[in-house]
Amino acid sequence: MEERSPRVSSNNAKRARTRARLTDAALRLMSERGISATSVSEIAAEAELANGTFYLYFQDKAEIVAVVCQAVTRAMHDDMTGKRLSLEDGAARVAFGTQQFIEIAAAEPVWGRLLVSAFTEFGSIKEDVSHYMRMDVALGIEQSRFAEPLDEFVIDAHLAILRAGVIARLAGAGPDVSARAAEYQLRILGMSVAEARRVRDAVEGVGDVSEPD
Repeated sequence: MEERSPRVSSNNAKRARTRARLTDAALRLMSERGISATSVSEIAAEAELANGTFYLYFQDKAEIVAVVCQAVTRAMHDDMTGKRLSLEDGAARVAFGTQQFIEIAAAEPVWGRLLVSAFTEFGSIKEDVSHYMRMDVALGIEQSRFAEPLDEFVIDAHLAILRAGVIARLAGAGPDVSARAAEYQLRILGMSVAEARRVRDAVEGVGDVSEPD
């Protein structure tokens, strides 16, 4: 047993490195070309691996797309989770999460471009991106901050605003786009213009992505 352990560990480490090469290659290509325009063979070539090697690690293209998108959205949410949870108001969490998501995507354009493509071409990204949004909206409803119910139409509207905000920032628009997106989301949930702007402005400087932790 003692003789086999180092070999097993070495094999596991090699598999992890190869899998990471494939996911990194997929992220680069899909962010540049879009998900639909990126093939399995191109991902393998970008990773400098044989085409058949891809299928030792992923069942198909859909699986690697899911893995890459989940990793990106998880990293983005991890960046903001601590500050987001420090906000007790559900409305403030929605506004903060929206602004931070767009600003992180702008600060990490490879991530941002991938998400723009995924919103359009990969349906399951909806659950990854909307997971925390659903919780924050539900909290706001429980606190009687929102008048509209939490349903799929509301979630789709929120995601459309997020996508539009990321596209605008990647195209060179200023950070005011993030604040406007947060305001529109709060208004969709039934807040007045004045209250939505008050909440938006209150959280605008809470967690600047350029600030060190």
